Amino acid sequence: MQNVQKLSRYVRAICKLFFIIIPLITCYAWLIGGTDYDFISKADFVTFSIDTSPYTTQPLTYDTKIYLCIITLLKDCIYLYALMILMHLFKNYERCEIFSLENVKYYQKLSYSVFYWILGETLYNTLSAVILTLNNGKGVHSISFEFDSSQITALVLGLVVLIISHVMKEGYLLSDENQLTI
Repeated sequence: MQNVQKLSRYVRAICKLFFIIIPLITCYAWLIGGTDYDFISKADFVTFSIDTSPYTTQPLTYDTKIYLCIITLLKDCIYLYALMILMHLFKNYERCEIFSLENVKYYQKLSYSVFYWILGETLYNTLSAVILTLNNGKGVHSISFEFDSSQITALVLGLVVLIISHVMKEGYLLSDENQLTI
């Protein structure tokens, strides 16, 4: 059980790190990436370039970048929600609380977050297409709606996690029943 506790502590720390890094990367990529202040790309560490060519050939205005940053941050909230749930789940694992009703609820919320991600990704793609074409001239705007294989994979993953939550609930009920048996 100590290995589970130790591993859970590490995974929870990684989740905390991503909880901080994801919004920072989003803001950096949209607001600083590709500018003279983009020291990370200049150092050839990581390149922050976002391909906008399918929607516009015009350089993005700062207002457009802010709008895109905001809708990306809204989409990132779904990832942050899932990371928060994972942090709570692994904190319970650190306390050796494996088959608890609270964990069942966390698994259900985790599966719902996958479904939210599918919806959020679809809305994000549509809104970003509209925002990116705002710089184009009159009559050269577009709207895009996508549903691809990654979203189908996420749908299956969400269903699997939902099934796992039901299995965890049965495990909790069995564990609770065993504790009451003398």
